[in-house]
Amino acid sequence: MAPPMQPPVLSAADRLRLEALIRNPQTFAGTSQAVVDETLKRAAQVLEQSKANEQALRVAAEQREAAVRQVLDGAVADSETQIARKRQEVQTLIQGLIVQIEAILDPAPKP
Repeated sequence: MAPPMQPPVLSAADRLRLEALIRNPQTFAGTSQAVVDETLKRAAQVLEQSKANEQALRVAAEQREAAVRQVLDGAVADSETQIARKRQEVQTLIQGLIVQIEAILDPAPKP
């Protein structure tokens, strides 16, 4: 099974370049205004989508971490319960052995 696709997130360098492009449209000197407008519009969309994807990935990672912690906490609780149960079983066995040893060591009453 293929791993789930991750939504695209811009690198820090690409994000800085797009932000600079949006703030400084003079980079397009000599280009038709329609092309400049469309390019700036698309750059803003890509930047916004990348930020939204990054936030979604962050939330998903936090949710996975919370789920793992919950499972681990449950496993610890189960282990502690099992340990307590085993201790009780051992204690019961020890008490039974003590009774048996005492019965062996005590002289039986003779008729």
